[in-house]
Amino acid sequence: MQTNGSLPATRQRSATRSVAALIVAVLVLAWSIKELISLLLVHTTGPELYGVLVAALAAGSGVLSVALLWAAGPPRWAIWAVVVLWIIVAVGGMAGTLAHVIGPVAGHGPVDLRPRPVAAPLIFTALGFLGGGALLYGQRVRAGRLRAPSTHTQQEGS
Repeated sequence: MQTNGSLPATRQRSATRSVAALIVAVLVLAWSIKELISLLLVHTTGPELYGVLVAALAAGSGVLSVALLWAAGPPRWAIWAVVVLWIIVAVGGMAGTLAHVIGPVAGHGPVDLRPRPVAAPLIFTALGFLGGGALLYGQRVRAGRLRAPSTHTQQEGS
């Protein structure tokens, strides 16, 4: 026999999970905007502008993720389009790390001789995973595909 007492608890868990996904998306958006502002100040020439492009994509993806998590019933294609943007951001972080390892190539625009922190672009890879993951998780919770296991009471005498 199944009790109906678990239904409100399941709804509360679902609401908590949905809010948690939204909080993660807002934090990812805030960090993306911080990175965009930071890179706009230091990545100003030549191929460094790719870093600004990835930061702008991360900030845009963050805005769209928060909007989709906030919306009542966004279309599935919009969710997947933003997930693809997050994948591009994550790959951009890995490409930035490779560019920091290789350094400037002769003939590829003005050369900035400042040291390049090798792991710094990986923040975009982390933002891509967190942003895309929060969006997918939040939408799955809303769709009811992440359900808590139901509780069953034992029948008396069995």
